[in-house]
Amino acid sequence: MTTPDPRAATATALTGGADVRGLSVRQPWAACIAHLDKTIENRGRPVAYTGLIAIQATKTVDRAALREAPADLPGRDVRGAVVAVARLTGCHSSTTCHGSCSPWAQLPDENVPGARPVWHWQLADVLPLHRPVVATGALCLWRPTRELRHRIAAALTAESEDA
Repeated sequence: MTTPDPRAATATALTGGADVRGLSVRQPWAACIAHLDKTIENRGRPVAYTGLIAIQATKTVDRAALREAPADLPGRDVRGAVVAVARLTGCHSSTTCHGSCSPWAQLPDENVPGARPVWHWQLADVLPLHRPVVATGALCLWRPTRELRHRIAAALTAESEDA
């Protein structure tokens, strides 16, 4: 019995009727999701959506984090492109886990009175794209166009065949 190829299965979902969203993430965080098992994305608000999500590296960067990121982190210099596909599996408040859910989990700044909780968006089944797909993102969850979904699927399929 053969194990289904997750890249091919995800490509099929992208070109089929699966609900898909895009999430724009600054570098180096997008590369950390794609290549360093960063399975928590810290956000200022909760999300109800669960399902496939295209991780798009924004054109702007988190300069402080980029200075700290390993120089050899794959994809750290990619801007304005989808760098991975994952599943968004849930969301919880930092007040629930107190940062214990992941080494990537952030907590509110204790020095800021009344600081709002950080929401931990949970990611799973991350598939990095070795050939990023150029895409324009948005500030909130966004819907990839049919054409973009097909380009991401083609990149996943090509990488599946290269393996």
